[in-house]
Amino acid sequence: MSSNEKKRLRDRRSQQTLREKKLRHTTQLEEQVAHCQQHHSDQGVQCLLQVIRGLRKQNEALLTRQKSLKSLVNSWETELAEPAATDDSSHHLSSMYKETSDREAQFSLQTNFNEPIPQHGISSLLNVSISAASTPPQIQSPSLEPLSAEATPPWNQIPPHTDDFSTRTTISCPWLVYPELIIPCPDIPSSPLDFIYGTKTNPLADMIHTALQRRPVREPERLGTGWLTYHFSRWIIAPSPETYGRLPAFLRPVQGQMTVPHPLVLDFLPWPRLRMNLIRRWHLYSKDRDDLFGFMACCVRIRWPWNETILERNERNELCIKKAFYEMFMSESGWGLTPEFIRRYPDLVEGMDINQIVIELL
Repeated sequence: MSSNEKKRLRDRRSQQTLREKKLRHTTQLEEQVAHCQQHHSDQGVQCLLQVIRGLRKQNEALLTRQKSLKSLVNSWETELAEPAATDDSSHHLSSMYKETSDREAQFSLQTNFNEPIPQHGISSLLNVSISAASTPPQIQSPSLEPLSAEATPPWNQIPPHTDDFSTRTTISCPWLVYPELIIPCPDIPSSPLDFIYGTKTNPLADMIHTALQRRPVREPERLGTGWLTYHFSRWIIAPSPETYGRLPAFLRPVQGQMTVPHPLVLDFLPWPRLRMNLIRRWHLYSKDRDDLFGFMACCVRIRWPWNETILERNERNELCIKKAFYEMFMSESGWGLTPEFIRRYPDLVEGMDINQIVIELL
């Protein structure tokens, strides 16, 4: 080969090598762009930010409880270090015992479920000095009022819950374990059929449907309960004036729900008084929660005739909720309890007008 032919051969090889290098670099850049589009989109970032905000709130709550426990332990050490009581200590101790008994009797008969509970519960009695224990407690007038907008607006006051959604153990609302799936869900379900038959396009509605499938629930109660649960969950996930405004008045938390940590599922009950009765007595019913909720699923009814349909077609020939049925389950008076539940759990309906909530099955 001549020198010119050798030079042309070298040039062709170098050009081919350069083209292959550019091709490899272009392929690498395309893979990086695809990865960024998949994992760093605006929607994905918003989901991660929502999860981070939830974890920060949980950390703040844990720090607050840790400080409360430290103050309680420190108060015990202070009381042990105090000098011995004087000769009239027996009188003060008897007064404290009488006050404790009065408070227990008052708690069992109390109907004011909005009265704030002292922080630490029993620790408030332990922190009372012996000389001040004889002061009689003040009793407030019974009332049941919604949340008051003082420092934080009502739409941003989430009741304290005992569910640990990071462990995926026995929790009351399993759909909150998957924030990455339910955060993108719409604020309003696209179809009522999502709660009756399930759906592939709305994970939140489908998981609520799956949870309701475990109980012997009729279609009217399945749709009404699923609809209310969906909107309450959307408010818990993304608190805002809009999501809070979609909740009916009877489902919005009352003052008493902000004082006692409890399972989230208790907030779905349509009667504020029943919610507070169960929250205050949850230590008695937590072990038999499956029996309680199973029996309640059979006894909670919407006041809707058996032979009436709950759906109708709109002008676009789409199935939608009947206006009368929607107004029925969106009002507290539209829900009722069977006499069997009232006879079996009379303490849970304490303070309620039985004639207003009882419903007879025909």
